[in-house]
Amino acid sequence: MLPFEEAVEKIKEVLKQNPENADMWCSLGVAMIELKKFDEAAEKFKKAAELSPQLASAWYGWGIALKSLGQDEEAAEKIKAAMEMDQDSDKDPSEPEN
Repeated sequence: MLPFEEAVEKIKEVLKQNPENADMWCSLGVAMIELKKFDEAAEKFKKAAELSPQLASAWYGWGIALKSLGQDEEAAEKIKAAMEMDQDSDKDPSEPEN
């Protein structure tokens, strides 16, 4: 078994115990991308984004998977959303907005 196939099995075990773990759904998406299973990767990242809408890595991974499927316009939307979330996370919450 290849390392990413092993990772998929281990991640699925974790998700059986905690199906609401958005980070694990992202990890599963990454493994699917590595295995060139882009449809499945997109599904996993979408699930992560639904569970944790502010998780930039979910949106970015979703965009990468969609790009690999030739869905460029939708991919760009997801990646743009991820970039905006990342910019927001760099801001100091104690500073007033401009």
